[in-house]
Amino acid sequence: MSESVEKVSRELLKKYDRPGPRYTSYPTAPEWSADFGPEDYRKALRQVAAENDPLSLYFHIPFCKERCRYCGCTTVITQNSDRVEKYLAHLDREMELTASHFPIRKRVMQMHWGGGTPTHLTLTQIERLHRSIADRFELDPGGETAIEVDPRVTSHEQLRLLRSLGFNRISLGVQDLTPKVQEAIGRNQTAEETVALFNYCREIGFTGINVDLIYGLPYQTVENFAATIAEVIRLGADRVAVYSFAYLPDLRPHQRLILPGWLPSAEMKYDLFATAVDKFLEGGYVQIGMDHFARPTDELARALEKGRLYRNFMGYTTRSTRDSIGFGMSAIGELAHTFTQNLSRLDAYGAAIESGRLATYRGWRLSPDDRIRQQAILSLMCNFVLHFDDMDARFQIVSREYFGPELGELQTFIDDGLLTVDDDRVTVLPKGRIFVRNIAMVFDAYLKKDGKEGGPVFSRTI
Repeated sequence: MSESVEKVSRELLKKYDRPGPRYTSYPTAPEWSADFGPEDYRKALRQVAAENDPLSLYFHIPFCKERCRYCGCTTVITQNSDRVEKYLAHLDREMELTASHFPIRKRVMQMHWGGGTPTHLTLTQIERLHRSIADRFELDPGGETAIEVDPRVTSHEQLRLLRSLGFNRISLGVQDLTPKVQEAIGRNQTAEETVALFNYCREIGFTGINVDLIYGLPYQTVENFAATIAEVIRLGADRVAVYSFAYLPDLRPHQRLILPGWLPSAEMKYDLFATAVDKFLEGGYVQIGMDHFARPTDELARALEKGRLYRNFMGYTTRSTRDSIGFGMSAIGELAHTFTQNLSRLDAYGAAIESGRLATYRGWRLSPDDRIRQQAILSLMCNFVLHFDDMDARFQIVSREYFGPELGELQTFIDDGLLTVDDDRVTVLPKGRIFVRNIAMVFDAYLKKDGKEGGPVFSRTI
């Protein structure tokens, strides 16, 4: 069992609590360039088409009936069915434009529908979208097929349809089960309906049920957040993500409905995070990265034990497909050592697709140095270790020389008992796992340019 966060002093939490990337990509999205456009993306697609490796697919379904006040996702609030139908037609056209680069249907080992609220779609719309995907890609029956759902709007009929279509993993947005917290964030979701939906997902055969929680929300206390955690553990969620609430009312005007005085203090937020780590570890969960937890029987926990955990834009995964394609507004893909992102406004995305163009508006082609640092950061973020021999063999470098300055910067983490550096590896110690983002930042060359280290574009690390 990992060391409890209670053994980390509040002073240490304060020391490392600063803005920093979550490293769903390296280089991070703020570095990507508008000079990378549709033609660059087409070149990457053609390169992938010549290879036999399987793909991951992500579909962004941005629609919600109403906006939760804490939300930081790219969403569209609508009850207009025509807008949804038009968007699905655009998704179909985008898939056609993309798949036209592949001489044969590409095999898919991982698919994820995110949002927004994917279950905003009707039964007919869900089935039609899935059929459009299956017509253009070969969905491996042994792959992971996942979807994010809102328990307030998801019906048993939708769940049965999703299972019949091959979805095997489901992620339930919960955030917090305390009524006063829910009222403050505009998400009234009773514990009873959450538990009922969870149990039904288990009953009809979802092999993996994830739960998302958030700490730092209005009116959270150690006591009421611990009660939410206890219920999640009692239910037996296979995986749990515990995210920090990023309060950015200037960037997200809807968050102005949350008054600053409602929020827990910085020190209370540390206690909330400490409570989450302690309770899940005491409940027998394995820590995955900084803020994810999995039951020991879950494949994520087994992959961590074997050092085979991977991370992409869909989160932590055991499906280490090298290439992923994103569909829909704001969707991100990674393929042939490039990143690409679609236009983030619904009308602009639709106009691009209707004109027969891919909707790419920015991206990045990784340099040799980017690829080396990407792998180092992935190794630390996923498996809490960086093996020099592996890096040397993969990239034909001498890691201790290549990362000489970085290894020197790690001394402060060594002094604080968070990691060790030996002749053959960097190892993040159990107490250091909650600071793994800070450790990964040492290897980020872009943060050190132009005095941007830990700049305000990122959420805080604790």
